[in-house]
Amino acid sequence: MAAALVIAVPHGGSLRPDYINDRKTNDPTYCPSGGCRVSADSYTKQIAEQIASKFIQNYCKVPYLIINELHRSKMDANREIGEAAFGNAIAESAWTKFHEYINEAQTHIQTEFDTVYNEASIEGVRGLVFDVHGYAGTDWHNDGSDFIQWGYCLGKDSLDKNDITSSKTRGSFTHARHMPGESLECLVRGPKSLGQRFNDQLPLSLASSMTCGRGLPSLDYPDPKAVASDPAYCADNDGVCSYYSGGYDVE
Repeated sequence: MAAALVIAVPHGGSLRPDYINDRKTNDPTYCPSGGCRVSADSYTKQIAEQIASKFIQNYCKVPYLIINELHRSKMDANREIGEAAFGNAIAESAWTKFHEYINEAQTHIQTEFDTVYNEASIEGVRGLVFDVHGYAGTDWHNDGSDFIQWGYCLGKDSLDKNDITSSKTRGSFTHARHMPGESLECLVRGPKSLGQRFNDQLPLSLASSMTCGRGLPSLDYPDPKAVASDPAYCADNDGVCSYYSGGYDVE
């Protein structure tokens, strides 16, 4: 039986076929002003496969697992098609298939699990999409953030508030934020948020001062901007570390 869960991995591939030209970091035709990224997200494929395996083991249901097997230097599935494929027809075809598979999975979930309307009369599918990424920057202590960053398409500035329900930023909870008995605060960083649920499952032997595997944002760490600016966690020379709120795949 299928699960109402899509796990997408846009940057976990390792294939570098010669018939697809390499993407360049500073191509003037396709790259934005900040340049293009061509490095893979290490271990995201393996992590996603483990999530799917554990889901099957614990719930006897199979999630939809969609992995881009091409290395990011050949095709970036988390960008619009121009920046993603640099005009290469084969890379464009792979990009299109990756997103078609995600759309097909969402359609199957909608067919099997139906939709629901919230108090604002917004229709939503009874399902969840995990877009899995990695981070290997050296701005955080330990050469990469120990935190699991939960993006929700809400940036640091949006989350740097005591009450994010007043924010005009919609985020990825467009539908769920209006469900009866729920709130955006609760979904994003409340006691039942995904970040806090992960925190609560960490081994008791892990001291509260250790951040490995802890959710950001969560009830324990509600403000990513404050954490990313705290020298206890951030080692960046400019004093502000990176927080990834989500990208093209979940927009």
